Amino acid sequence: MFPANPILLVGVIVGLCLVLRFLSKTSLLYLLKKWWRWLEDSCYVYQFYKVPQFNEHMQENQLFRKVSTYLNSLPFVEDSDYANLFSGNKSNDINVFLDLNKTVIDTFLSARVYWSHEKCEENYSKALVLKIRRNDKRRILRPYLQHIHTVFDEIEQRKKEVKLFINAETEPQKSGRWKSIPFTHPSTIDTVVMDTDLKNKVKSDLESFLKSKQYYHRLGRVWKRSYLLYGPSGTGKSSFVAGVAKFLCYDVYDIDLSKVSDDSDLKMLLLQTTNKSMIVIEDLDRYLADKSTAVSLSGILNFMDGILSSCGEERVMIFTMNCKDQIDPTVLRPGRIDVHIQFPLLKRSFRPERV
Repeated sequence: MFPANPILLVGVIVGLCLVLRFLSKTSLLYLLKKWWRWLEDSCYVYQFYKVPQFNEHMQENQLFRKVSTYLNSLPFVEDSDYANLFSGNKSNDINVFLDLNKTVIDTFLSARVYWSHEKCEENYSKALVLKIRRNDKRRILRPYLQHIHTVFDEIEQRKKEVKLFINAETEPQKSGRWKSIPFTHPSTIDTVVMDTDLKNKVKSDLESFLKSKQYYHRLGRVWKRSYLLYGPSGTGKSSFVAGVAKFLCYDVYDIDLSKVSDDSDLKMLLLQTTNKSMIVIEDLDRYLADKSTAVSLSGILNFMDGILSSCGEERVMIFTMNCKDQIDPTVLRPGRIDVHIQFPLLKRSFRPERV
């Protein structure tokens, strides 16, 4: 069946490879895949769920917005028959959006689901239709919808403008003490001068924190992470704070203890911070050494891990010091400080210290 000439045999094999490579890039293979998918789908019973853009009172359906944002973030949208390209909020952003009457395929927990974008003739609005195998419905429907909510929150978090909040002087007649400005610090976690291995460990630690909600809840702990940055002035601690804020897309609440009237005032400031935020106290060692400060050691300890610290989740607390050698050990104990990072004046190896 095969040519006796080895050179000719090699030529045939090379030719077949070229043909297969050509077919893989042509519409023929695409049509074959589409036909096979249709044949496979015809063997299953499906259930359909419609997510309309508006309710019966013509109010926007928030689930439609969340599902739409989620679908347009999938790489499968780019592989659909037809998609729309739009410029984003930033000059170099390009967004891909699913077109009407087109279908996109998603996979969740090894199950394939289908989304189509349709027009509702009754009120000239739109709807997203979910097609899911009936056998998979009980297993994946609720987890899948929760997954969509989670991804939407992550996308919105990345898109938001990071703000810097600073506490103003005590003004009893006003309910809000925080004043905000856009956080335009140029530093990112990649531009911070730091040992590469340590920087990667910090990134990994932050990423693990973001995904650890269930872990913290299972242990009965508040979902927060605390860091101590210590070293002489000018070694990059503030730049590191800015880099972490940009990395997480968290707003920064920078507490100036000199403008806090007492322990109760410090508690109120904490209560007025939001979830998904960074709470920063710089030069904490200076305040702890100053016996005339209005905030007591007990007040600071309660701020770090007291009962009020549980009034909110997904927070990162960062404290900076010039030196930690003379600090009361109760301030630095595990639970109050999770990770210690030294910022030396001279360029040498950085070593994170886990407590």
